[in-house]
Amino acid sequence: MTEPAPSNPSASQADAAPEARQDAYANPPRPTAPAFTPTLALIVALVAVAGCVWLAFDAARNQAKLRQQMTEYLARGDRANAETRALADRAEGITRTLDSRMEAIEQRLTEWQNQQAAMEALYRNLARTRDEWVLGEIEQMLLTADQQLQLAGNIHGALNALQAADQILQRQQRPAMIPLRRALASDIDALRSRPQRDVVGSVARIDALIGGVDDWPLRHQFRLQPQPETTGSAPARGLAALWADLRSLIRIQYSGDRDLAAVSPDGGILLRENVRLRLTSARHAMLRGDEVLASRELGLSAEWVQRYFNDRAPEVRAALQQIGQLRPGTTAVEPPQIAASLEALRQTRRTFERQG
Repeated sequence: MTEPAPSNPSASQADAAPEARQDAYANPPRPTAPAFTPTLALIVALVAVAGCVWLAFDAARNQAKLRQQMTEYLARGDRANAETRALADRAEGITRTLDSRMEAIEQRLTEWQNQQAAMEALYRNLARTRDEWVLGEIEQMLLTADQQLQLAGNIHGALNALQAADQILQRQQRPAMIPLRRALASDIDALRSRPQRDVVGSVARIDALIGGVDDWPLRHQFRLQPQPETTGSAPARGLAALWADLRSLIRIQYSGDRDLAAVSPDGGILLRENVRLRLTSARHAMLRGDEVLASRELGLSAEWVQRYFNDRAPEVRAALQQIGQLRPGTTAVEPPQIAASLEALRQTRRTFERQG
């Protein structure tokens, strides 16, 4: 027989729930143990053994691989160390070589510095010696020019000497030599302003005189004028020819010179050679510019021609006229001076001595 349901189910459920919870806490459910069979245990054991074997094999393989990698790393390290030692040895050798080269370079540098100092000292000595040599050469040229002017009056020779000295100074770029060059230029202009002779034309005329000496007749030599041919009968022509032959055999002429008798035919040859030598000496003097010597030689030549040669002959008269035209003037002219150049040279030498 069933009990009637309570009229308020919710209230009854609320009263029954605490009781059920208390019973559950008081008697908890026990877990049920799985049922292990021997087959399952064997399988589990085999799986465990297989896992252990696989783990051992994997560990051995990893250890072998790690050992191989370590061996390779060590071999690479050994090679790297060997290469490093080789590079270090090479670097050390290069360093020693560089050190030895640096020592050699320093030694060469020291030697070069010593040589440079010696070269500078030698250059200073050579420069001073060269200046002295140049001044000595210029002094010699100036003295030669002064001697040419004072002793021989050779303006052409003195001008050549001064121009040679000026050419030497042109190669010397030294400010201390400017006053000397200025004095030389002034003296050169002064010599050039002097009247110059036609040396080439004078020499050509003297050569013509030398070539015609053999054609000049001496005073005791006479050249008869050719007689015109006579016309007429044969006896008249025969008498005229006989008279011409007689005239050619006998010639009487008065001469006031007593020394003409000494001029023999052989002496005439010697006389012509002496006149030729005088004219040749005058020619050389003209070429050298020595007008004093040229005038003296031409004067002696004219005197000998007037004394020993027949001045009535046209060629002798022409020769005397030529000699008179070629002979320089005998008026005494004061020779030019180059004292300014000599004084400038002395001043330049004193300047270099103070600087040296």
